Amino acid sequence: MAVAALLASPAGPAPAADAFGRWRTRPNSCVVEHGAAPRLRCQELQLDQRSPEVLRLSVQAEAKEPGVLIRLTLVGALAEGSEPMACRNGSCSLKRGLSISLVSFSLARFDGRGLVQGLPRTWSAQGSCQIDPSELRCEALNVALAEAGEPPWTISAQLR
Repeated sequence: MAVAALLASPAGPAPAADAFGRWRTRPNSCVVEHGAAPRLRCQELQLDQRSPEVLRLSVQAEAKEPGVLIRLTLVGALAEGSEPMACRNGSCSLKRGLSISLVSFSLARFDGRGLVQGLPRTWSAQGSCQIDPSELRCEALNVALAEAGEPPWTISAQLR
């Protein structure tokens, strides 16, 4: 009955902001760390909001090999108390802090021409990301290898 009332209204429902979109930035400084492995310098961060609850963070970093890039992708849900980004026409703005509870992460390698080198590797993850307009901090632990002592992946970035 409420739907019929909305459809019958001459003005219809008020336009709302989009629930999905993308926010992208080149951080002032950014590093990816994984245990004793060499630190990787990040070049770009991208946050995709798939719905008001689901977010995907992609981090592009330079590999040790010249011309090779690594993309680390973290997927999770907004933690309780966090609000989604404000999006319009597929573009989002990060005006307040977000907290994301991670469920998976993946790694993909790309050559100097941007072609993927093999299939991305994906794992279940535990961890979180804290993102605000000036900084980002994420920690992701591979659930399957945690008992074997695998260290977490960490991403730290200064955005301003």
